[in-house]
Amino acid sequence: MKKHPYLYEIPVFFALLFGVNRFLLPQFPGFIGVDPHPYWIGILLFGFRYGVIAGLISGVLSALLYLYSAWVFLERYLFEDITFYILPSFFILVGVLVGVGVRRYQATLDRQTKEKQALEQTEKLLTDEIQTLKEIHVGLEKKVVTRMATIITLYEGARRLESVYLEELYGAILEFITKTLDAEKSALYLKEGDVLQVKGKIGWQDYEKRPEVIHWNEGVIGLAAASNKVVTVRDFLRPGEKQKSALLGDAVIAGPLRNGETGDVVGVMSVQSISFLNFNSATINLFSFLLNWASRSIGRANYIRELKAHEIIDPEYQLYSHSYFISRVEQELSRSKTYYLPLSVGFVKVDGLQGLPKNKTAPILTALSQLVKSSCREMDVVAKQDDPNIPFAFLLITGSAGLASEIRFHILEHFKKLKLDFISLQVGVASFTPKTKDVESLMQEAKQDIK
Repeated sequence: MKKHPYLYEIPVFFALLFGVNRFLLPQFPGFIGVDPHPYWIGILLFGFRYGVIAGLISGVLSALLYLYSAWVFLERYLFEDITFYILPSFFILVGVLVGVGVRRYQATLDRQTKEKQALEQTEKLLTDEIQTLKEIHVGLEKKVVTRMATIITLYEGARRLESVYLEELYGAILEFITKTLDAEKSALYLKEGDVLQVKGKIGWQDYEKRPEVIHWNEGVIGLAAASNKVVTVRDFLRPGEKQKSALLGDAVIAGPLRNGETGDVVGVMSVQSISFLNFNSATINLFSFLLNWASRSIGRANYIRELKAHEIIDPEYQLYSHSYFISRVEQELSRSKTYYLPLSVGFVKVDGLQGLPKNKTAPILTALSQLVKSSCREMDVVAKQDDPNIPFAFLLITGSAGLASEIRFHILEHFKKLKLDFISLQVGVASFTPKTKDVESLMQEAKQDIK
């Protein structure tokens, strides 16, 4: 009853309303003839307050009281007129409709309340992030913008971070961060296997004995590498923890350098000596900002280096390039002519993508490239072509005409499973024979076979 108070509130209300009717308006039994009818008060009141069940109970009770009063206190011929039942029917109908409307409104209100809470949580997170960025900005402005005496040096250091050569970049990172923080002594360690090896240092004297090899999780520097975050001496010296490491003074501040902002740790930038006045939260925030900047530069340099090391690979589709495909066809054709080995080439034509924007064609071509690649053998060469109508080609090393036909069948069958009805796929293949003159004739034969 506590969970459903309307179960006793509704009967009490209508009992009082019935008493008022009998003692104050006995000439209108059941309030028949009174307009608007007082029973609407209970129907609307409880329907809006409690919902569908309460609205239904109020409507039914109103209809029953209405009909009872007419039966007992009025002429019973009224029940022979079908229009007499319209009002009690409306009592029930309106009670239910009001309850349904209220329930939907409550559901909408609950959903919007949850959405509001989620937005408030997001707003709080964004507010905290903005505050953090403001603090970093203040620290950077304090260190860089307001120090006109060193602005040129810092600008030159920042320009050096644009280098795509890692050897130059590591030296630039060490120098730039050291000068920006006004550090007196600093060092840069790079990850080599399971240890950190010193790459460069500034401010160290020859007689100073500083560790040049540090293990993971050892000292401030090792802890920065293992935890992938900025670590200070205060973080390192936790209350109640016995520090038995001889590297307790290996650095005052240390932070990780990553391959990109979210990549793996490739090294650690450490500060061994800094002014006591500069050793504060603003400096640590600035140090974190500079590490992210440097990590982006390292990630870009590694990416360019990787591209240069894999010039035979098309970076967009992770297939072999067109130039590499041509060179391999020439090599394999020469070998087939010498040793009479089987060799086949194939081309994949795609119709239906012409005129579509690149942001729509790119994912489709990516899926098709993987389809062709998975249909071929691991030893085969699948390449991206420069022709937009024939975007892919494959070279079947020691592949016979029968194998070429089989791979064409697999490509077309796998394409059917993708259910891309708005495009069509055709595959042409050709195989080496003693009559094959050169690469051009073999490739032309395969293109003429496209079907």
